[in-house]
Amino acid sequence: MAEQKHFLDYSGTDELWKRIVKLCNKKLEKVENADDSIVVKDNRKVAVRISESEGNLLQLKSGEGLYVKAPVNHKLTFGAEEEYVYDGSEDITVPVYMGQINH
Repeated sequence: MAEQKHFLDYSGTDELWKRIVKLCNKKLEKVENADDSIVVKDNRKVAVRISESEGNLLQLKSGEGLYVKAPVNHKLTFGAEEEYVYDGSEDITVPVYMGQINH
């Protein structure tokens, strides 16, 4: 036996549309932050809080919004007869020649 299909008539479609409009036209009464990274003022004005900690790459660019500042990687090249290039990926200690060679 085939399953019978049910459709909305004009009044049912009208009622469904009124309910959809009512749901979409609701006003949000209050906004609350979930954590300290967001600030809410007057229950409706939302702002972001950006850490000023050293190494934070997230910044607020006026007129453009949030962006991640790309880290600047410089390289250090040193050497006499051979050339060594350091890319800044980890800490290193470079020995200093004091003018004496001990044999």
